[in-house]
Amino acid sequence: MKYCIIDVSIENEVAQVLLNNGENGNVLNAEMAQELAAIATELSHREDIKVVVLGARGKSFSCWNPQIENPTIEDDLYATIALSNNAIEQWARIPHPVIVAIEGECSSLGLSLACVADVRYASDTAFFSVPESKHGLIPTGGITQRLPRIIGKGPAMSMLLGGEVIQSSEAKQLGLINKIVDKQSVWEAACQEAQELAKLSSLSMQYTKECLLRGSELSFEQALRLELDIYMLLSTSEDRMEGVQAFLEKRPAQFTGK
Repeated sequence: MKYCIIDVSIENEVAQVLLNNGENGNVLNAEMAQELAAIATELSHREDIKVVVLGARGKSFSCWNPQIENPTIEDDLYATIALSNNAIEQWARIPHPVIVAIEGECSSLGLSLACVADVRYASDTAFFSVPESKHGLIPTGGITQRLPRIIGKGPAMSMLLGGEVIQSSEAKQLGLINKIVDKQSVWEAACQEAQELAKLSSLSMQYTKECLLRGSELSFEQALRLELDIYMLLSTSEDRMEGVQAFLEKRPAQFTGK
């Protein structure tokens, strides 16, 4: 997979995706959005991966786009926002578990992108913000809906309305990130977690993810029914049989995703 400003590689059933426009702060501009959307589509249909890790080269994961403040490029700005929204939604639909490794600044559409990940690792120097309100704009990329679901309405209001900047320690307390890692090790830690998940059944992980995401949009009773239906669906899978047999034989399971 060859792209201009994003590096993609696959190793041991783990797709590693690195934003590689560090000189521009890995801003989620039109070009970046188009490549992200294409990558998400490709990864969603590949059967040789189990987990996706998303990170960035450079000092920051993704910075605020200063071009948004330029009123002379309104048409280009609208196109960029539309492309970015589409890319983020494509990433939200990836069936595999997605782990994001965050270093430095994670702002605006970059934070919107990070919020669609299933697990978020951050360095001890990372910080997060949604600065649109300070510039008379509305936050986009689904952040007004996803952020409150992750950290709660009150803390989300502080970030969305006032543009509050939070450090990784506070982000961990709020549940925005799952784990804080040393600055030099955040990418390696995320990849190591991905390798551990890749040992598990892809069917189990994908359907567990579906229960969590789809269930959050249903009533409690409907979500419970969805959970039971999916449990029964997988109870006769080859991976389920292999898991039982491996347990009885006291050996590591060899899952095939069937």
